[in-house]
Amino acid sequence: MASFSSTEYGKTDFVLLDQLTEEAFMQNLKLRFKMGKIYSYIGEVVVSVNPYKQMAVYETQYVDDYRGREMYEREPHIFALADAAYRSMKRTGRDCCIVISGIP
Repeated sequence: MASFSSTEYGKTDFVLLDQLTEEAFMQNLKLRFKMGKIYSYIGEVVVSVNPYKQMAVYETQYVDDYRGREMYEREPHIFALADAAYRSMKRTGRDCCIVISGIP
């Protein structure tokens, strides 16, 4: 696991929480959101919290930063999931599916 999983920004992957309770989950999510970290992992699942503001996390530099990297080499991001799915599809020659779900 990469060193960016620190308590300063909360745990980047919720499976690393010391206690897996609703309170611990929400506390970690709130801390990450407060620090501007809108993406987190739960294993291979990417959790996103709508920041309700423009953020520079979708610029070309981010695409380049995540391209060809393993999912956990960088901070959680939708680009990490997309690249992992693409590489898996290329490697196996099989289709893949990404489910996006949320509350409006």
